[in-house]
Amino acid sequence: MKTVGIIGRAYRNYTKQEIFQVNDYMRRAFAPYKNVVPILILPTGDQIYCDLKKNGDTFTQSDKTRLNHILNQCDGFVAPGGSSWFQSDAFIIQHAVREDKPLLAICAGFQCLCSMYANKPKPKLSFVSGDAHHSGAHEYAHTNYIAPGTKLYQIIGQEEILVNSVHHYYVNFNFHDLIINAKSIDGIIEGVELPGKKFIIGVQWHPEYFTDEPSTRLFNEFVKNL
Repeated sequence: MKTVGIIGRAYRNYTKQEIFQVNDYMRRAFAPYKNVVPILILPTGDQIYCDLKKNGDTFTQSDKTRLNHILNQCDGFVAPGGSSWFQSDAFIIQHAVREDKPLLAICAGFQCLCSMYANKPKPKLSFVSGDAHHSGAHEYAHTNYIAPGTKLYQIIGQEEILVNSVHHYYVNFNFHDLIINAKSIDGIIEGVELPGKKFIIGVQWHPEYFTDEPSTRLFNEFVKNL
């Protein structure tokens, strides 16, 4: 049996309660795999994370020690979409890279991954203009071009795929070590990967909402590498 740790995302519900959650489509994406148990990974700090800016949390040695207790029990990780990410996210990604455990970083998780490898400290995301990147999660929004020779291309086996798009910001800065493996039809970076690792892949779109062939192949390969 394999354990997949999914990073919880902070938000306020309609009654203004602070919640940590995972989108149910992400949980259900692993339901077909009978050898996989998804668990929610929560930060350990005594903070109201909904009120914090990106990377604005206090992250102590005690937090690292407690978080490592869970990370060591996980065979792979998902850094899902959300409105923000924190130092604990970067710590989890670093663990996945160091231990060569599969990581699928989606939307905000993808942006966090890219920021960690940025060529300058505290890189800024750019705001997306136009309608191509603001469709519904269950709708195809635009075409992505997959770079031949990349791991993502080996997984999906297509140079062009249709994807959804619900992000408001995009990566528009230089980074090192990561390879760009996908771009949108208007040139926005939509995917990256870290060479030399089993599966360190980030995508800007949300494959968990679809059961089409590219999405299924992506999750199949993630699970295969657990």
